[in-house]
Amino acid sequence: MTKSPHPIDERMIAEAVLGYVSRVPGVEVPNREEADLSTVGPGWRVWGIEVHRVAGALNITIELIVTLNKKNSIPSLSIRVRRKVRTGIQSLTSEHIRWINLRISDVRFKD
Repeated sequence: MTKSPHPIDERMIAEAVLGYVSRVPGVEVPNREEADLSTVGPGWRVWGIEVHRVAGALNITIELIVTLNKKNSIPSLSIRVRRKVRTGIQSLTSEHIRWINLRISDVRFKD
């Protein structure tokens, strides 16, 4: 996909973020019944991801369910999620990302 020099809509960004997060083992975005956050537009909603713009920059909040084991910690998972999302969004648009906030809504443990 070619990088857009113009702002892309929040729905496209939220759906892309959802896809990037799904590629990180040990994390998932809550479904409709579990999520507190969403990005909303006319006739659509992306659950678990909040995207908004402030002064021309993107602010992204991602609600996560994390699964911890001997190899994963919340800090290491957070780094992987932010890195994947930032790299992915920067490949879509030249818009500045102000911050990527992660909100842990649930923690699960696995041996």
